[in-house]
Amino acid sequence: MEILCITLIICLCVVVIYKQQFYKSLYQDFTDGISIISENKIIDCNDTLVKLFGYDNKKEFLSVHPLNLTPAFQPDNSLSCDKAQEMMDIVEKTGKCKFDWVFLDKEQNEKWIEIDILKLKKTFFSKQKFCMVWRDIDLRVSVQKKLENFNSNLEDIVHQEIKKNKEKEKQLVKQSKLAQLGEMISMIAHQWRQPLAIISSSVIDLQMKMVLQKNDKKLLSYVEKHLSDTESCIASLTETIDDFRNFYKPIKSMQQTDLSLIVTKAYAMIESYFKTCNIEILFDDKSSKKITAFENELIQVCLNILQNSRENFLVKEIEKSQIIISTTDIEDGVSLSICDNGGGVTHGIIDKIFDPYFSTKYEKNGTGLGLYMCLKIVKEHHNGTITAANTKDGICFSILLPN
Repeated sequence: MEILCITLIICLCVVVIYKQQFYKSLYQDFTDGISIISENKIIDCNDTLVKLFGYDNKKEFLSVHPLNLTPAFQPDNSLSCDKAQEMMDIVEKTGKCKFDWVFLDKEQNEKWIEIDILKLKKTFFSKQKFCMVWRDIDLRVSVQKKLENFNSNLEDIVHQEIKKNKEKEKQLVKQSKLAQLGEMISMIAHQWRQPLAIISSSVIDLQMKMVLQKNDKKLLSYVEKHLSDTESCIASLTETIDDFRNFYKPIKSMQQTDLSLIVTKAYAMIESYFKTCNIEILFDDKSSKKITAFENELIQVCLNILQNSRENFLVKEIEKSQIIISTTDIEDGVSLSICDNGGGVTHGIIDKIFDPYFSTKYEKNGTGLGLYMCLKIVKEHHNGTITAANTKDGICFSILLPN
């Protein structure tokens, strides 16, 4: 019986020792720092906690008072000693507490640590002890701060990007206007050439008549006729300048207009130029609805499309060049189509013709902004749509605008 009791005691001792070794191993090898606190001092800790603070050994770490491991103030500007007492008061009342804290390592570098405090059961005649788990959250806090900064600055970043995009758009509009201005000057020069030639011829003719027929009574009526012709030519020149000046005059508000007026004004600017190139323009006007629009912008759209057709005719040397402009009323607005017989656009690139800086005119002639600006004007300024599709003989642009 005694042997059995001794054997049982030995077995119990072995179990106790095994458990002690198991928990000691668990305690030492735990990935987070663990310490035992008594009377506001660290009386024991695992090696993980020592390494967390950068100390050489446990003895050196345990010799440091807990308050010396923390800066005088926490990030919320509260005194560390006062806030630490608040946390301990919570532990005394509830038995546990969890919070984030800024500590100082051996090199006095700040380190964010998440603290879990658990109040241990008090045994007879023993002092109150607390178990603390220390978890390194430096990386988490760093990422969180960056995210908070990013979110706080996100609105500013968005506004800056919008501003940059608007500036880019302004530059695109400016480039497009400059490119179109060159074409317009060429048209003005062409439309002025004939009236100026007539004026020059009339002046020379009058000078000759005055020299050769000084006493001729018919001279007066002849001069009057030529002066009338000259006046008519000058009026034509003035009208041309007014047309182009009005086209480039900035209009900041929408106004009531109709497609017939827009197409007529656009056609008036290029009529003489297109006739010289033997380009026939047919206008089938079946629209009577009024629309609210930036008139000059829609004239610009028409001119861009018409100019593209003209240049395509010249490059491909199309005989009997023809453009058909059609307007119709639809349920929710109006429709404008501009179709030519210039052979169309290569199937593989027709979907790209509205992209900025994309041009089929090769480097020497095209800026790649004309049709892009057409898309911007129709879609963004007028809430409409513009599409292009190849036909049997050429290409057809379709524009839908709300009334």
